[in-house]
Amino acid sequence: MQRQKRVFENARYSVDAILIFNGTRIDPNFFYLTGYRGGLFERSAVCLSQDGTLKVLTTPLEEPIARQKSYEVIVQRSYSPTDTANALKSLVGRAKVVGVNYKALSHSDYNLLRRALRGIKLLDISDALEKTRLIKDQDELEALSEAAKIVSKVADSVPSMLVEGMTEKELKAKIEYEMVRLGADSPSFESIVAFGENSAVPHYAPGLRKLKKGDTVLIDIGSKYALYCSDLTRTMFYAKVDKVQEEMYNTVLTAQEKALSQIRDGVKASEPHFAAQNYIDSTKFKGTFIHSLGHSIGIEVHDGLGMGPKSEHQLKENMALTVEPGVYVQGVGGVRIEDDIVVTATGYQKLTTAKRELLVV
Repeated sequence: MQRQKRVFENARYSVDAILIFNGTRIDPNFFYLTGYRGGLFERSAVCLSQDGTLKVLTTPLEEPIARQKSYEVIVQRSYSPTDTANALKSLVGRAKVVGVNYKALSHSDYNLLRRALRGIKLLDISDALEKTRLIKDQDELEALSEAAKIVSKVADSVPSMLVEGMTEKELKAKIEYEMVRLGADSPSFESIVAFGENSAVPHYAPGLRKLKKGDTVLIDIGSKYALYCSDLTRTMFYAKVDKVQEEMYNTVLTAQEKALSQIRDGVKASEPHFAAQNYIDSTKFKGTFIHSLGHSIGIEVHDGLGMGPKSEHQLKENMALTVEPGVYVQGVGGVRIEDDIVVTATGYQKLTTAKRELLVV
């Protein structure tokens, strides 16, 4: 109920109802607002009214899950354009002005809504949804904490998985198996596992590169728990470490500490980024930090806010964020250290707990 109320409060426009529609795309806001933790809910929708009423339109396939909550449920059993239009009209009832999430609608779905709800004014409330989701409630914080706990345990177990000659894909498979074994629903995203020179590519896709002595090993992994995501990166070294690798690692670790020291309620989101960037640029690795410091996390792994040099957002208590400085030297390798945190009034609470000290396995 509080989530629905906050969306109406954050909307720039006055609307009678809010409609979230899963057409060709599944909108995560459907799950955020209903609280459902399972099901696909394709061809489904939810309508929120100002008085707190919530109605769900779904299919027979999702009906058992839909009825697990006390919402009014409308089950659509035939799918001609006329049937769909009538179902959507029934869902919004007497509302004359309806807020919709333009950012999640395909062009064809937008046209479908326009035809189905002819005579009803549709307004974009995507900014209100994003603003609402930035501040996590207690249920969300608990799910994020559990997701972070799982991924931290997995990251700490990675050294025991490393075997000379294994491929990046083999390590990825072991990591994702261990996540689910420890209670994750699934990975939050496609895991990044990079050996040696491949670690200089921030969004690298694991391949058949084999692990050898002296390699940098970079893992960027996340577990999903009750639909909520964690996102953690650790970098370690196999069998031996050289001077450049060690310098890179210590530079990134110090940069992360400098960024974390800037985080608290009321701070502009660009300030922690500049704390990390300015430190890295004061070293021999100037210009090698090539991405934003972090992003918000939640029901999506990138959940709305970017913490970069151009960010105008102000950090607020109970925002959940990643902090992930990195340096990347093409042909040599890269180092990234990433943790999940929650903003507090005076600083932050760290959710991820995996070891951060330089590690030679």
